[in-house]
Amino acid sequence: MSMLAEYNAGPAPYTSDLWDAGRPRRLGILINPQSGTTQHSLQPLLQILDRYKSAIHRLVVGPKDVSDALAEMAAQQVEVVAVCGGDGTVHAALTALFHASPFTVRPPVVLIAGGTTNMTAADVGMEGKPIRALERLLAWSDGRGPAGRRIRRAILRVDCGPDSTPRFGMFFSAAGIVHVTRVRRATRRQARSGLMRGGLGTAVTVGRYLVGLALGRRVVEPTPIAVRLDGELHGTHNYLALLITTLARLNPGIRPYWGKEDGPLRYTAVSYQPQDLLRAAPSLISGRPSRYLTPEAGYTSRNIHEAVLQVETACALDGQILTSEPSHVLTVSYGGEVDFVRL
Repeated sequence: MSMLAEYNAGPAPYTSDLWDAGRPRRLGILINPQSGTTQHSLQPLLQILDRYKSAIHRLVVGPKDVSDALAEMAAQQVEVVAVCGGDGTVHAALTALFHASPFTVRPPVVLIAGGTTNMTAADVGMEGKPIRALERLLAWSDGRGPAGRRIRRAILRVDCGPDSTPRFGMFFSAAGIVHVTRVRRATRRQARSGLMRGGLGTAVTVGRYLVGLALGRRVVEPTPIAVRLDGELHGTHNYLALLITTLARLNPGIRPYWGKEDGPLRYTAVSYQPQDLLRAAPSLISGRPSRYLTPEAGYTSRNIHEAVLQVETACALDGQILTSEPSHVLTVSYGGEVDFVRL
């Protein structure tokens, strides 16, 4: 079946097609027992897996666990890889799949939202809590159940220097976004309800920062970044936020990009102290062009192939902090594509 357009806010490749259960498929499942949602349902998940001997499952915590498990699954001819964990576990799996390349042909990936925020899984993963999602996945892999939807997405490659290992993921962030990420981790640990530990809590945290900025408060420090996009120099400026992503939407349903170019990566940057932030916020969040969202006012969005950034502070990929030396040059580029399966 030919690919069908799934999301088209510019020409970046977001496509999907139907994928019938049809026949049994060899399934490999990575489970992070320390991820936010998974740790509360680990035993029921393992009990379900005990009934499906054809599915290989491995408990993984760090990147080495993930890489070793995927190498083992490749040797056992796994056809579909599932990840039950948070954004960090997905990031580790993508890095292993692309950098170590244990599979001759890269398998489709299924994401089960087993973390706390689950931004990647919310966009290209399965709906529902881990137990119900796992039951649907196992039935599908057994050749039963409804057809799945295969979604093809571009992946980011991040190089932090000539001697560093490339990292692969779907959401790169710098400047104030990294500061908010760190604050959010602290507030999540203190939250008493599941809602405040998830997407709602993230929205509240971001909202507080937006209000503070709109009132002229110095809630985050300016971040100087030298930017080059697809070979074009954009100079060094102070930034409030900078992101590069291949996700169609961010938690909680935010789509802050409105570029029209042909590149597979969505780049959005907001300068420090942008004009009319409160008036621009609705358009910025939804990605709908407006008279407020202009480079002159401090708002830039483009579809690109590569960004070269000279940064002096930490950046993050899928919420995982990337360490780099001061004034280090960091490259974010197109890293390839993955087929995700939603059931």
